[in-house]
Amino acid sequence: MSKDKIALSLVEVMVSIILLTIIIATSLQIQQNNIFLLDKFKNSSLYDSYLSLVVSPSKDIRNTNIILSDKIKLNDDEIRKEFKTIKIKIKDIEQKDILLPDNDYLKTAKVTKSIYSIEAKASKSFYTFKLQ
Repeated sequence: MSKDKIALSLVEVMVSIILLTIIIATSLQIQQNNIFLLDKFKNSSLYDSYLSLVVSPSKDIRNTNIILSDKIKLNDDEIRKEFKTIKIKIKDIEQKDILLPDNDYLKTAKVTKSIYSIEAKASKSFYTFKLQ
């Protein structure tokens, strides 16, 4: 009965350690990227929700800056404190009027682009069409 010995050279051991190190470092980097992207998505979703609270066709808030707590009244003190720090800028931009096909009722459509933004954190654009 012969005994075969499995022997590893120092080079083989070093190569396997380097490969394991690369795999572990890559998986940690992927985990960090995923955590960053999830946090970014969470914040973006939160700011989009804030913007949706004030979207309105009303003329009284056009081309102004508003504080979210002034428009939304809540009883919860924690949410009210957070809303006081949210400043939303609303800007209207008149777009080029659209000529409609010949008919007896409508001639043009006046297009207005409304941009709702929270500093550099979130921005949404909405279009309003007024048929004339």
